[in-house]
Amino acid sequence: MTVRIQWFKPAIQNLLYDPNGDLGKYMRRKGDAIIALAKVQVGVRTGRLQRSIAHKRHFRDARGQQMWIGSDVHYALVHHEGRGPQVIVPKTGKVLRFVSRGQVVFAHKVVQKGTKPNRYLSDPLSKVIK
Repeated sequence: MTVRIQWFKPAIQNLLYDPNGDLGKYMRRKGDAIIALAKVQVGVRTGRLQRSIAHKRHFRDARGQQMWIGSDVHYALVHHEGRGPQVIVPKTGKVLRFVSRGQVVFAHKVVQKGTKPNRYLSDPLSKVIK
């Protein structure tokens, strides 16, 4: 005995490629959950990075539906990936001038200790997508 299965192409196209279809709705729910968790994990100094995480792009192409979540703040990648120690030297002039603990400080160079990564996007991704 054989059974013939015929796929209804419009239904499959709707399921896989339409952002308003079932898969699109599922992806939006998961994306919103990732954004919510990322905003909790990112930490807040000024709140600029946290507010910028709402940058979400949902689109489709030949491979299917995709969603990109991120930030357009210039330091977002450094915050996410961390950075090793940095030596800061004057670009012009002979010394750096800055205020530290209310005091004006002059220095020929400053060594920043670097920052640890805060994977505020990839950590929620692994929690939400199982």
